[in-house]
Amino acid sequence: MRHPRPSLCGRGPCRLLVISGLAALIVFTLLRSSLPIVPGFRLRVRPTVGGDDLAFLHPHEEHLGGGWDWKGMWKGEGKPLLLVTGGAGQLGHAIIPRLSEDYTVHVLDIASRPATLAQSESIIYHRGSVLPPSTVLPTLLRSNAFRGIIDLAAVSLEDWCAPNERNCLKVNEGGTRSILVQLDKTKRNGASTGLPWMIHASSIEVFEAGQEEGLPKTALGRTKLAAEKAVVELARQKGIDALVLRFGEIYGYPPSSAIPQSFTSALLANAISSTPIQFSSDAPPLDLLHLDDAVEGALAGVTYMSRRSEQEGVTAAAQAIDLVAGQAWTQEELVERVRTESGSMSPLRDIGYHNPASVMTLRNSVASELLGWQPRITLQDGIRSTLADITQSIATWSREYHSSHCAPTADFPSVDGRPPKLAPDERNKDLWKLDGCTVNVAFDHEGWLHHLKCDDGQHCVADGQKVVAMNWNTSVFVLHRIGGRKNDRKVRVMFEEEKGTGWLGIAEGGREYGETGLELFQLHGARPAHLEFDLEVATDSSYLRLSLPNGHQVHAVANVSASTTWFSLEAPNRLGRHFDMRMNVLCCPSQGDWPLLLDDYESADTRFGSTGQIPFNSSRRTHTCKRSEEAVRYNAERSRQIREGTAAKRSDTAWQPHQWAIKDLPTCWNDCDSPVVCVQTGDCRCVPVDCPPRRDNPLLGLKPPSTPNAGYSPLGVHKGYSGTLIKATERMDWQDVLLPQARAYLAAHPDFIKVHVADGYEGQEAIEAAKCHQLQDTHCFSADNIMYRAMRHISVPAEEAELVVLPVYQHCTDADFLLHDVMNHAVTTIPGINTGEKRVSLIMTHDWGICIAFAWEIWSARDHHTLYPDWILDNVLVMSVMGDYDSLCYRPHQDVVVPARTCQSKSLRNTFPTIEQIKPAAERTSLVTWAGTYWGTGKSERLRLTCPRGGAGAAPLVKGGGPKSNWASWHYMDDLTNSRFCPQPRGIAGWSPRTNDAIYAGCIPVIIAEGSHYPFADFLDWSKFSVKISPTELDSVEQILEAIPMEKVEQMQANLALVRDAFIYSGDEHPEEEIGRRGPMFFALHEAGMRMRTEYPTGQ
Repeated sequence: MRHPRPSLCGRGPCRLLVISGLAALIVFTLLRSSLPIVPGFRLRVRPTVGGDDLAFLHPHEEHLGGGWDWKGMWKGEGKPLLLVTGGAGQLGHAIIPRLSEDYTVHVLDIASRPATLAQSESIIYHRGSVLPPSTVLPTLLRSNAFRGIIDLAAVSLEDWCAPNERNCLKVNEGGTRSILVQLDKTKRNGASTGLPWMIHASSIEVFEAGQEEGLPKTALGRTKLAAEKAVVELARQKGIDALVLRFGEIYGYPPSSAIPQSFTSALLANAISSTPIQFSSDAPPLDLLHLDDAVEGALAGVTYMSRRSEQEGVTAAAQAIDLVAGQAWTQEELVERVRTESGSMSPLRDIGYHNPASVMTLRNSVASELLGWQPRITLQDGIRSTLADITQSIATWSREYHSSHCAPTADFPSVDGRPPKLAPDERNKDLWKLDGCTVNVAFDHEGWLHHLKCDDGQHCVADGQKVVAMNWNTSVFVLHRIGGRKNDRKVRVMFEEEKGTGWLGIAEGGREYGETGLELFQLHGARPAHLEFDLEVATDSSYLRLSLPNGHQVHAVANVSASTTWFSLEAPNRLGRHFDMRMNVLCCPSQGDWPLLLDDYESADTRFGSTGQIPFNSSRRTHTCKRSEEAVRYNAERSRQIREGTAAKRSDTAWQPHQWAIKDLPTCWNDCDSPVVCVQTGDCRCVPVDCPPRRDNPLLGLKPPSTPNAGYSPLGVHKGYSGTLIKATERMDWQDVLLPQARAYLAAHPDFIKVHVADGYEGQEAIEAAKCHQLQDTHCFSADNIMYRAMRHISVPAEEAELVVLPVYQHCTDADFLLHDVMNHAVTTIPGINTGEKRVSLIMTHDWGICIAFAWEIWSARDHHTLYPDWILDNVLVMSVMGDYDSLCYRPHQDVVVPARTCQSKSLRNTFPTIEQIKPAAERTSLVTWAGTYWGTGKSERLRLTCPRGGAGAAPLVKGGGPKSNWASWHYMDDLTNSRFCPQPRGIAGWSPRTNDAIYAGCIPVIIAEGSHYPFADFLDWSKFSVKISPTELDSVEQILEAIPMEKVEQMQANLALVRDAFIYSGDEHPEEEIGRRGPMFFALHEAGMRMRTEYPTGQ
């Protein structure tokens, strides 16, 4: 008989243990099933470039971090729970930190968690949509006993809603309905707790001007009103206690969370940077509510709803309360108040006619009675504090920039007491990576760089002399590393002259120390020489020390009398470690991380320099670190002055741009990461630049991503192209590619300004008959001819005209330049020009625009003044191909940049007559292409661009498609057809007609040139159809471009296709075709209309 085994525990305890274990397993399983994202499983998340993925209608959901944070289940234990939908927006940024003091706040938003959202254990973030088929919202409602829901998930900007009202309605009304329906489903599914109350954020846009409630005029107002009606309808049906809070126009958001496109945010930021302020004196007055008051009102609403939920016998209801200041201000009044408080020197552009719409006065009496809320902050105090906060944020950003990019100084010590590890210096540790690189060599000559050149094939000298069209006639050397050791910041090398004429060295047999010479020697020649050198880079810069293996260092000595540099060999203990050499890296046999490139002195001087002679310490960080220090001091002091009300007061304005008080100041440094982009230092002038929008319109975009296998277009089938691009452009509006101020201007002024083209001047017949006005094979400067001839078809009598156009024909080799003659004719024959009642315009199509001369490099348009504008153009509105805003040859506040006429115009029209003939990006087999010459200012940038980089561009982009990078193949139309990206390195000036070629062919331009505005910079949003790469990033160009998701590439190509006609002129046979198309004349005249409505602050 077998006896039972003795139990290891008593019967009761074991049974209890088993039951407990099973219970725990069941609970664990139930918990897992209710989590938003199952641990270990991630839904596909589409990568993004330059911002969050705001795909309202097709969100990609994830719990932050890719799994459930078990610690987060008990965060804020004991606090009641709230759910905030749309919490990543600007109002959510302000409200959520305050709510987290008393609640555990779950945040649901379609965007990834913003870095600017407060970090707290009481804030738990979920990514997903409130709209079906998302499962995040119902899962959250099932698994959490929320006390209440605050619904901020909406589109809240008219400029975003108006272009796509249907989808805006889906979000604003549909999202609200979805939340209420899911609440009801949770109740019917047997939730153990009562239904949470709901606060829905709305806007006073729901009110029709002059009526209590009607059909609002704005798309935003209509969709917000629909959402309010949904709250009332469903709350009553489902028994949900709901509160609608209608906010006035909220201002006072910090730049980190503000929507820059909103009127008040743009106004305040532009006032601080003294960039143009556009407003409409016809716009309805605004009820302005400071952010702090808005937050207090929202918190009062939460308190009110919480108390109602705790009271017995309270019947669920839907109420609406207005959170308003109770006083309305016109945009014009607001602009003047902001100018007064900030002392701004912004040009002012009124696109209205001083006929403001009437508006009803809103009251906050209900908010006072039910919520105990009243606005506390006056408009003056609110504007003053917001301006001061913005200015202080620039100072704070500048200090943080200095801490992470610059060496500590006495005034700006290291934050933690230790010197930071700066990117250029860390990269320079691997100096051995210069093996195989081609470089230029230069030495310190009394603080300036003198470039080493071996013109006679033997003797090498260093001087500052330049050769026309080739920058400095400096020799190019190939570096060869000697030895296998890889020491930090040191490498032993030999310098081989690129063309094979010899090796750089110092003759043996001379004196051990003292004067010596650098020469080219044959590797095994009869003359003995030191051919090996030790290179060492400084720890805090890219300055180099050149020495012989025996330790003797080569020292550059200034020869003042001859303005040349000679060399001496010195013992290290005599001068110490002397770093007096620089190298300009042109090409390396590897991709990325080229030593010395981040401190490249040539591109830094091209961007920031003014004389054409490069300072020895030239680098980007030299300039930006100095400016960041100045910005800290200036903006901290300006913030204090604004806060105390002692900032300079506003000045009078005049229509003449030449009277603008700050027009002659040098341009400021721009950084797209800084609070208002421009880093103002008080002694410079801000220039608007195109940065990727920090918060783009979430309703725009191509969804779902296209594939090469999509359906074929019947028009493009003969080329085998899919219908991807055609379908994308059909779903989009070309105005979506405009800047907000351009869209607003065009809505207010859809017609051309009235122009009169001057006639009857002496020499007119001869110059207009000149053959140079026809399209040429090379040197095509005839854009002015097309524009003048087209404008004649819409020319009105001079007395009716708003703008008088003078056909002066700047560049015509077989005819005279008649600028002064035509101007004199207009002044004497057209009344109003001499008095300023009539505005004057003309077109300049030569390289340097209003600078009526020619030079091979940019510095002639800076301090040298070889290039300078004619005084007669002081107040003339010039349409010019020149857009370099660091020169005197372009006035960004006054001139309109137009495209040059490309010599490829006919070929482009024949090859790509319609969008159907543009190959979609996903079907292109080449990543990047460029073909051109290596002359002029940007020579080094073009050499870096086409560098093989160790075969980085040789691999195929698609199987069987050939090399991904295609340089100088000269099959131009094929290259434009098959490449996704077309880089645009700096030419002699910043612009190039190849940009127009690329855009018309559907090849996305990659902007490399810095300090330049491209055509219609005040009208087109270039960030939507181009990519920017710094000259110091050219060692990684393929890597950068390949990292852009295909969906983003397709969206940029579709945007580009919508406005491509703006870059190609009509043909010589029918210039009048410009009238019926959105070509260069369309955009030029509309942008000219914007300029004509601009006035400029005068005074000091």
